Amino acid sequence: MRSARGPLQLTSPPAGSSSEDGRALKDRFAKDQDDMTDLIQLLINGLAIGSVYALAAIGFVIVYSATGVVNFAAGQFVMFGTFAGVATLLNAQLPWPLGYGAALLAMALFGVLFFAVLYLPLRASPVVTIIIGTVAIGITMQNAALLAFGSWPFRLPSPLEGVNLTIAGATISAHAVAVVIVTALMVALLWLLFFRTSLGIGMRAVAQDIKAARLMGLKVNRLLALSWILAATLAGVAGLMLGPMWFADTSMGDPIALKAFAATIIGGFGSLPGAIVGGLFVGLSEVLGASYVSSAYKDLISFGIMILFLLVCPQGVFGERVQDRG
Repeated sequence: MRSARGPLQLTSPPAGSSSEDGRALKDRFAKDQDDMTDLIQLLINGLAIGSVYALAAIGFVIVYSATGVVNFAAGQFVMFGTFAGVATLLNAQLPWPLGYGAALLAMALFGVLFFAVLYLPLRASPVVTIIIGTVAIGITMQNAALLAFGSWPFRLPSPLEGVNLTIAGATISAHAVAVVIVTALMVALLWLLFFRTSLGIGMRAVAQDIKAARLMGLKVNRLLALSWILAATLAGVAGLMLGPMWFADTSMGDPIALKAFAATIIGGFGSLPGAIVGGLFVGLSEVLGASYVSSAYKDLISFGIMILFLLVCPQGVFGERVQDRG
């Protein structure tokens, strides 16, 4: 029986379909390449912001480990570092090396002043009293900056202003790359200080047991003062690097303090590696969340992750699990 359909005939594809498929593939490849370029830019920017949070968190941890005090003025330290750069680079018009050096020297002296004015008079008081004192000093610092510089925001220039790098096809700000590199160098110098010098070993001894360190003949007050100097200097470095990325504003310290606190919780309270990892994690989650979710929820994402760590892993990534004896 013959088929009613007749013989099978091969039909050629419509003219131009192959070129349309090629164009579609090319457009899809270009879109994927653009997405990858955007992701690289976001990752570098997130690492740069996270590096600033990491330096603030490291200062946070250094003071806490040495004195047992949670310094809630850590964000104001960073703000002071930024405005120290405004005073030396914008107002005094000093050259870059002198301006940066003068700003960091001012921050180191401020660390000594903070230790002498706040910690020494209150060190025999309960820890809660000293913590409240740091909050009060932070508010005083913010208002002092407001009186000295006004409420108008400043933009701190960068030595790498206008310089861009190309990484895997993505155009990256050279300043953002420099922030990551400088933070890595600071971390390396801190490691050498704490593990390869007698001064750093003494600081670790004070952090571990201050009474035993005093019995061993260590100059405890000098080492405690050095911890505040380090915290203030690191905050100064963070502030100088943050100035070209943010507008210098007297209220900029509050969100930085909260992000540094979140970084220490996520990384492990009292852990220097935890402060570094936590700071980078907070910076990446903030930038990626703002880009792929919504900028309105970037803080919610960071603090939501912090709360999740408090519920599931309260000791943090690098923190030690502590159990009370029954």
